[in-house]
Amino acid sequence: MNVLKLGLVSAVMMVSTGGAALAADVYDQDYRGSLKDSLYEGEAVSDRRWYWRLDLGYGFNSDPDLEDSNQVDIVTNDYDDGLVLGGGIGFNLMRGFRIDATLDYRFENEISGYYPAAGPANQTSADIDTLLGLVNFYYDLDMGHRITPYVGVGIGFADHDVEGADFEGGGDTNFAWALMAGVAVDLKDSWKLDVGYRYLNMGDVKADITNAAKVTKFPTADFVEAEDLESHEIRVGLRYSFSCFVRCAEAAPDYDSYK
Repeated sequence: MNVLKLGLVSAVMMVSTGGAALAADVYDQDYRGSLKDSLYEGEAVSDRRWYWRLDLGYGFNSDPDLEDSNQVDIVTNDYDDGLVLGGGIGFNLMRGFRIDATLDYRFENEISGYYPAAGPANQTSADIDTLLGLVNFYYDLDMGHRITPYVGVGIGFADHDVEGADFEGGGDTNFAWALMAGVAVDLKDSWKLDVGYRYLNMGDVKADITNAAKVTKFPTADFVEAEDLESHEIRVGLRYSFSCFVRCAEAAPDYDSYK
């Protein structure tokens, strides 16, 4: 019987502890007051879950595969690195998870190449700039101090625009995806410094060849395509947490017995 009682008491304690822990995830609780008072529920934790972000990065671009409309390979001479500027809005979910939507602009980067048979003297080039939109999911590894490592994954779109003397202009909108890792450092008030790495895959892009370039450089091709545009980015940004757009929870009335 004593064993049964001990087991029952243990089960009650476990349920009570679990219930309190679950409630603590939702409310800043205050158990002050007398027994006749109900639980004081302060502001919901979610009152500070929204955040803005602003990021500046530098992308180290990998050389893509180039080929013309006849699937003839073109030697990639270079794909310049460049700046990335972006921002977005996010929401801190429970238990270390968060989500945000970002919009980045990748400034013009020159890509150049030539036919192997023609040699570098017959080189062509074009500038590519990209508007990138991603929905990102993260997990923050809470270490119990100001520095919080995180990992994440993002999916979205990359809208490329191409300009060059040998091309009539062009571009494509592709599926894009990313992998992220970094650290967030707590600053004063609701600010965080975000320093991270992002691998980015932006799909393909193609551009139509001008009639003049067909005569001089591309005698049989109609367009040139760059496949698998990839970048390894180093990013530095700021995040600012703010209150809900609408009040997330009503505070319970004050009680006199606490005095």
